[in-house]
Amino acid sequence: MRVGVVLGTGHGEKGTTGAVVDDLLARMRQRTDMEVDLVRTDELALGPSCPACLACMTAGEQACPNNDNAAPARAVMDTADLVIFATPVHSFTLSATMKRFVDHFAYLIHRPRYFGTPAVLVSTAAGAGHDAALGYLKTAIRRWGFHTVAELGVNGPGLEKAPYRAKVDRALDEIASTAVQAVRDGGEPTPTTSDLIGFRVARLLVESGRDDGPVDAAYWDERGWFDADWFTDAKVPRVANTVAGFVEGRIRKGIANGSAKPYRG
Repeated sequence: MRVGVVLGTGHGEKGTTGAVVDDLLARMRQRTDMEVDLVRTDELALGPSCPACLACMTAGEQACPNNDNAAPARAVMDTADLVIFATPVHSFTLSATMKRFVDHFAYLIHRPRYFGTPAVLVSTAAGAGHDAALGYLKTAIRRWGFHTVAELGVNGPGLEKAPYRAKVDRALDEIASTAVQAVRDGGEPTPTTSDLIGFRVARLLVESGRDDGPVDAAYWDERGWFDADWFTDAKVPRVANTVAGFVEGRIRKGIANGSAKPYRG
């Protein structure tokens, strides 16, 4: 079993986030033979932020000015049977270095590829924010194709308290078993209503961008996604698909008529 780790902290394995990931990996090793490939987002030299040039969308990921620097992370995700994404919580969301990592793979929203690959999400914090950080990360990587099989948010200072540490240890044991079993079981889960809406929105984006660059459309044409209800042959729930179709219709109408409204909260 090959496990990829994307560690989104400047403290590396010595920090709280790295220590929790190491604890999880140790428990997984008790359950299966495995190799681990780790990438530290802080070491990818992706610059202060994604330049938002859209070259990855219109000309392909190789056109990104930071493509070579992002390549080690792409290699880890491409070869993994399961990926652990781990971040500390900074100001109630991802760390800046993890957000920078996510932004540089934005083209995967248009050209997803990791269907059937399970993911585990880990966050650590001195206070609150796990829900926002893990929720965002879960949504982002789902658009890339990954499906999350377990999440864990840990309070760093709480680890000094024996009762809390025991609860974290039990959670790590459970997640280790879940992660290993998810790889053994394989497959892609049944898409949710949110997944199906995301599929249709992505299709709209690719359709509308044909004139700006052929890369996305060619990717979809190759896979027959323009004529599909979902990215894979996983069973699509009828009711959920109907709801997704209704939402797509409303979006298309709003775009065509110019009647879409700005977000007001």
